[in-house]
Amino acid sequence: MNTASIKVVGQLQKTPWQRFARLQRTAARLALGRGQPKGVFRFASNEACDTWTAKLNRHAK
Repeated sequence: MNTASIKVVGQLQKTPWQRFARLQRTAARLALGRGQPKGVFRFASNEACDTWTAKLNRHAK
């Protein structure tokens, strides 16, 4: 294989563990936005609450 045909665009400046730690921090920040929205929600019945929660969880994925 001819090494002259390989083009290097950039280099990673950090170690793999530093990149992994940054990925973990990013994932943790993104996970904070999931779940139920803040506030007080009133439902006429438990079934209405279950339906709302199931719909919310279905769209969060």
